[in-house]
Order: sequence, then C-alpha cells, then structure tokens
Amino acid sequence: MTLTPPTQSGARPGDPHDGPPAPGTPVPSEPAPAEQAFETFSYAISHDLRAPLRAIDGYATALLEDYAGHLPAGARDYVERIRQATQTVEQRVDALLRLSRLSRGALRSAPCDLAETATHLLADLRQADPARQVRTTVVPSIPVLGDGTLLAIALENLLSNAWKFTRSRADARIDVDASLSGDEIIVTVRDNGAGFDMRQAHRLGVPFQRLHAAAPVEGLGIGLASARRIVERHGGRLWAESAPGQGATFYMSLPAAQAS
Repeated sequence: MTLTPPTQSGARPGDPHDGPPAPGTPVPSEPAPAEQAFETFSYAISHDLRAPLRAIDGYATALLEDYAGHLPAGARDYVERIRQATQTVEQRVDALLRLSRLSRGALRSAPCDLAETATHLLADLRQADPARQVRTTVVPSIPVLGDGTLLAIALENLLSNAWKFTRSRADARIDVDASLSGDEIIVTVRDNGAGFDMRQAHRLGVPFQRLHAAAPVEGLGIGLASARRIVERHGGRLWAESAPGQGATFYMSLPAAQAS
C-alpha cells in the first residue's frame, strides 16, 4: 500500500472544520430528522409538480406539432424554450429524489479498495469520451471501510467533475491520491482544470448550486451534493481547495480498512 504520510500536525489542507467525528462513530440506519424532512419534501415536490410539468410539456408539443406552420420563427423558439424549461425542472425533481434516497437504509460496510474503483471509473470516462487526452494517475491502494456501491457513486461524481472541468486544457491531468491519518484515509482527487473561486465554497454540496456558475458544461449541480451526503453518512467530510484557472482538489475523509 502506497499512501502519502499525513502532516505532523494532523491538519487537513483546506478543511474548514476542526476535525471529523471520532473514528468508529456508529452510522445510523435511519435518517436523521433533517434528512427525513428533506425526503418528505422531495416526494411532496415530485407528486405536486410532475402532473403540471407534463401537461405544460404536452401542450407545448401539441402546439408545435399542430400549429407549427402558423407560428412565426420567434414564437416557435419561445415554445421550444418552454419545453426545455419544463424538462429541466423535471430533471431536477428526479435529482432531488435520487439525493433523498441516499439517506435511506443501512450502510453495507465492508473493506473496499477505492484505487481499483477509481481506475475503473477513469477507464469508463475514457471510453465514453475517446477524443480526450487526459493524463491520469491513481495511487496503488486506497483501503477504506464503507459501502462500496455508495462510495463508488461519490468518487464517480468527483472524477466526472474533474473530467468536465479539464475539457479546455490540452495538458489535462487528474490525480487520485490518499493519505493515512490515524484511523482515517483522506482520499484526494486533484485536477488542473478551470478551478473556482473559494468565495463560492459555501455552495459545495448544496443541491443545484454550482461552484463554476459561468462554466458552459452540462449538469444540474447535484453531483457534489450526492457525494457530500454519502461521505457524511460514513462519518466523514468532503471539502475542497481551488483557485480560478489553477484546478481544484477535493478531499474525502473516510474510515480506513484495518490491515488483515
């Protein structure tokens, strides 16, 4: 196992908190009251919004199909914008539901190697975008204790962000590293992409709030919120360091798997 040793002070770069919950803190199988309220809210929003959204989209589609020849180009453009807006809202409703589900059920904790997970995820990104030339490195081993499926979702969100925001770089690079700190492992995902202003860091992990507000890339701003929720369910934290034009580094603190 090759891990970067922690600093002597034990401090975490960019971590605005004094420290994580004590190692071994039990993870509740039932959602906390705030999470339960968020889940209830999400389902209520889904129930109340889906029918009117589909009606708006349906009427707009019918208008285009039945009266396209009678509508001036500007009017057709407005109707298309209505359709796009309703579809965006419906996607956000779906994203809220996915996010709320991350709070449900017990964690299936077991030793897993996030280095292997990261290698597979980066291979998938290359396969989906073969024209990109991105230099990647992954530390040989990241042994953590947690729900492998959920942690893969969190890591996928961080790597997908790094992949997206290095798009304008001819020398794009993504590095996955780790450091051992007591009973925890700090997983690091670093890129040399667009970066963001740390004055926007308060948006980190907030649904539909994006750190790169002006960046012309796809996404609803739900990925980091999902990653943060997953990490916190494991008793850890998610934080970041960045500067505009200088890339970004994301950190996840997770329970370390004990050596067998």
